[in-house]
Amino acid sequence: MDMQKEEMENKTYEFIGRLALVLFSQNIKMSYDTLAALLKDNGLDNYAGGRGMAAGVSAAYRRWEEKEKDCRIPATCGAIANTFVDKNGGLAWLGY
Repeated sequence: MDMQKEEMENKTYEFIGRLALVLFSQNIKMSYDTLAALLKDNGLDNYAGGRGMAAGVSAAYRRWEEKEKDCRIPATCGAIANTFVDKNGGLAWLGY
């Protein structure tokens, strides 16, 4: 993987995690489509729509899970899992 792509993914994962924490603290859900538009508006459009966005959220979850593995309560990955929803408003991971 080239350095520029890796840096973009790291910024995207950081953005997704920080946003999830803020939204989760206010009990707000966000659809993948809205998240994709928000990422694009902030120059982080490497995961565009649909399956790409679901893959990006999943990758962000795993990245934060690894970063928080030594924390007693891994807050960011939990916020990611419980904030971003599919087109029907359900937590996408519940269907798998």
